[in-house]
Formats: sequence, C-alpha cells, structure tokens
Amino acid sequence: MSDPYSSSPKSSSVLGPTLRFKGELSAEEDLLIQGQVEGSIKHTASLTVGKQGEVKADINARHITVEGKVQGDLHGSKAVTISATADVRGNIFSPTVSLIEGAKFKGSIDMDGSKASQTAAAGPTAEPLPRPVPKQSKVSAS
Repeated sequence: MSDPYSSSPKSSSVLGPTLRFKGELSAEEDLLIQGQVEGSIKHTASLTVGKQGEVKADINARHITVEGKVQGDLHGSKAVTISATADVRGNIFSPTVSLIEGAKFKGSIDMDGSKASQTAAAGPTAEPLPRPVPKQSKVSAS
C-alpha cells in the first residue's frame, strides 16, 4: 500500500476483518478493506479489497485491486486488477484491466475510458422495452 522508503508521507487506512460497514464510504487516502462493506464506495486514491474482504457495493476509485469478494461494478479511473484469489460479480469499467489466472469473474469489461467515466457519472442506463403488438380480430361478412 505505501512505500516505506518514500520520502513523501502517504496516509493509508485499513478496515479490519471484524469491521462491518453499511452506507456510503468515501476517502482520499489508500484503503485496504479486510472486513465487510455494503453500500457504495467513492474513493480518490488506491483501494484494495483484501483476501478477507467482502464488498457488496459499486466501487469508484483511481486504482482498484481485488483479492477477496466483490459484488458490484468496479469503476477504476486508472486501473483495475483482479487477483488470482478474487471472486468478482459485476462489470469493470477502466482503461487498464488485469485479470490474473485463477480469478473468478462474472460480468463484462469496458476499457473505453470515455464511456467508463460517463457510465460512472451517469449510473446504469436501461434500454426501452419493445411494446407488445395488439391482436387483431377477424370480422367476417355473411
């Protein structure tokens, strides 16, 4: 998460394995999630869902790394990495995506940066459903 040899101080936070959080989580520092989070995550730095982490949320962050379980869409403005131990059920939107052999993934991947950022800002869109055609009855002349 942080380089111990770096001269510039970089703050980071850890949500431990016994933590359960529900709601909207936002932060501006690196974050490691080892507990359970449900809701939404808006993040400006690097976010890692650790091996013990379980997230049921859409995640927006600069860099996203998943080693645990995520159910929700991942919106990475720079990169998304799905590790071999990960189990992801959701769509990935990022210009750079790494899916490591052994990872479990069910969803779609969109690497078009402009579409990914528009989707993150606008939210999910729905296609209009086709209207049913009414049946016409036959009229017979006698």
